[in-house]
Amino acid sequence: MIYLLSSLYFLYGFVLFYTYFKGYSLLRYLLKRKNINAVLTIELIFIILASFIVFTSQPLNWIVALIMFTHLIGVGWLISNPDSYYTMIDTNSTDMDSLETASAMIVFGYGVFVYSSKFFLG
Repeated sequence: MIYLLSSLYFLYGFVLFYTYFKGYSLLRYLLKRKNINAVLTIELIFIILASFIVFTSQPLNWIVALIMFTHLIGVGWLISNPDSYYTMIDTNSTDMDSLETASAMIVFGYGVFVYSSKFFLG
């Protein structure tokens, strides 16, 4: 299951990079208010897979648990206060090019951490 989750992170990061460099920008599509269901669906997939790993592995895979909590915090913010979330995105101070690159790198980093968690925990 760890390999599946890390592969999904790598795939998601690759798609974010690819669409950014080709000019389609999946991230800009996902950050539109009307596409909130797509964002929540993607986050829910990652939360379900991560929670399955966290709740079925012994010892506790704390690396995947921390990543799962970042997803939960993001979903909680998006559901509880969507106006704040979209206002932050819509401000002129948000550099979308940097945000797209950083988002893809963070997703790749999540993939690396999930994959390497298997080796840290034995």
